[in-house]
Amino acid sequence: MMRVNTTRFGELEIDSNKIIAFPKGIPGFENLRRFFILPVAGTEDIHWLQAAEAPEVALMVIDPFKFFKDYTCDIPENDIEELELTSPEKPLVLTTITVPGGNPAGATANLVAPIIINTEQNRAKQVIMSGSPYTTKHQLFGQKTSGGEGK
Repeated sequence: MMRVNTTRFGELEIDSNKIIAFPKGIPGFENLRRFFILPVAGTEDIHWLQAAEAPEVALMVIDPFKFFKDYTCDIPENDIEELELTSPEKPLVLTTITVPGGNPAGATANLVAPIIINTEQNRAKQVIMSGSPYTTKHQLFGQKTSGGEGK
């Protein structure tokens, strides 16, 4: 167990086995290498990715497959090797979300740069998917469906 100070949650005691290593950090936070996942109170589908080394750094993350039914994530071969993924079914895929101040309904998800976690080794990387049909700001709630199903 290790004690971690956080800005949002105070001092926490975290199982060392729950620490996820980002060997190269996360874009924008390259100097931070250790994170852990915490649930967001009141929801089972949104979590915090809290930095162990920086109390003030916590990113909201979701499982994109629960919110975007047609989402696909093609992990580049070099990232598969870097994360030592032995099976494509094994990684945990998360995407960061941004909630505009005072407007939770306006939340967006970054579907271009998913966080890929090797859950067997607790190693992770934020992967930038080149040529992706997605954007960094997909509406999280109230997405419009295409086609003429509604009347």
